Amino acid sequence: MEKLSKKIIARETFYFLFWLSLTLVFLEIMAPNIVLAYFNLNYLFLALVVSGIYSLIKK
Repeated sequence: MEKLSKKIIARETFYFLFWLSLTLVFLEIMAPNIVLAYFNLNYLFLALVVSGIYSLIKK
């Protein structure tokens, strides 16, 4: 059961980070410097890649 829940958490974390990054990039395109003034998107993309790799390893 625990192995299944770790897989689900890894997958859902990747999905969340993916949609969050798409939303923030869209906001940045619509209104420049609305996101970049407070948060560096490079950290989000790094977390997205790491969670994606972790999710693939868990499969």
